[in-house]
Amino acid sequence: MNTNELAFFTSSVNRLIEGKLILVDKHIATVLKSVATSPTLRRCLAETVKTMSYAMEFSRARVSWTRADGVVENSLKLPVGAGNRKRLFAFVVCLLTEIDNGRRNFLDFLREYYNDVNNDARYARFASEVLKPFKEAGEDLLRSVDPDSLNADFVRQAEQYFSAEKIYVETNVMAQVFTLMEEIRLTLIDQNLTDAGANEAAQAGEFLVNALYLKNPKIFKVSWLAYKNTLKEYSVIQDKLKRISDLISTISL
Repeated sequence: MNTNELAFFTSSVNRLIEGKLILVDKHIATVLKSVATSPTLRRCLAETVKTMSYAMEFSRARVSWTRADGVVENSLKLPVGAGNRKRLFAFVVCLLTEIDNGRRNFLDFLREYYNDVNNDARYARFASEVLKPFKEAGEDLLRSVDPDSLNADFVRQAEQYFSAEKIYVETNVMAQVFTLMEEIRLTLIDQNLTDAGANEAAQAGEFLVNALYLKNPKIFKVSWLAYKNTLKEYSVIQDKLKRISDLISTISL
């Protein structure tokens, strides 16, 4: 059994969940490819569709109600419970296949079943209510490929480790850090960084900015280390990096 079954499936669904709506066609095709190239998932899908009707499952999942203003709303309620994991998995594969082959228009589908303020919000609801349970179901089916990677005890341990009370970061300190980071970014543009170096610097900066907003001290420490160590080889910005370090030392971690 190929351990890449699990890696390919997880990474492809993650890209679909986290990706932009404009790239949904590409990401759906990759998810379907991950299913098609996995002996484990192919076997489960073949066995499950023998005893289920996608049309009937869709009809069961479809829930309609009339709002106070007379407008009819629809939503989809997927099969829930451990015993329904294979049905849920097969249902979503069939749904994604419909979208992929053009039998179902995805934007129309989102508007009909995930009503929200805009397409991005609709897609976020679809990702939360459909794609995340689908990912869990698929990973559960692939559990035997690499059991320790999906060990619930390890996951809980890690979640507890990174759980922390939010710290206070003075607004003025954040503003000064962000100003220095922007000055560093602009300085590095003129340094002819390689594509890999530029991407690493940009990603490390994004981590640090969001860690400051998140205010989780453990994640902040890791993000600061990543940023500092990524930029330590560029002598031209070391004075600014030192000033950021001095500002960070004022934060109670």
